[in-house]
Amino acid sequence: MNALRLLAVLFALAIAAQAEEKVWSAVILASDPARGEKPKAPPAEIAPYAAKLTKVFGYEQFEILGSATKAMDNQTERWLVPSQNFWVGAFAKRAADGYLLKLEFFHDKRKIVETQAKLGSGTPLFIRGPVHARGQLIVVFEVRQ
Repeated sequence: MNALRLLAVLFALAIAAQAEEKVWSAVILASDPARGEKPKAPPAEIAPYAAKLTKVFGYEQFEILGSATKAMDNQTERWLVPSQNFWVGAFAKRAADGYLLKLEFFHDKRKIVETQAKLGSGTPLFIRGPVHARGQLIVVFEVRQ
């Protein structure tokens, strides 16, 4: 009987831990510093990934234009609004090691991309967006607690 109670408590804790997970999304402007200037330090939210972002995308400085954090429960569509002009519709389905996401990206009211991606805890997803007047837009998704 005690083993059954322990199992029930552990199961309830696992569900509560999953319920506390949220998906953070952001629109980042990647750019290079003006000639002769040093790159600005990356924002704290992406500082752990700055070197990898530089290596993959080729830019030396990053600025967050907007961000949003939403709880993602199974089979629920959420609208993430990382900035005034960029919207993301995310339909999340819980998987054993993260989420399977169906993503729809909008610029103002125009859908620009629809895709699917797997998002795991500790493995952020970076998506190259359109070129901006001052650099390159990058959209970031990360599971956070």
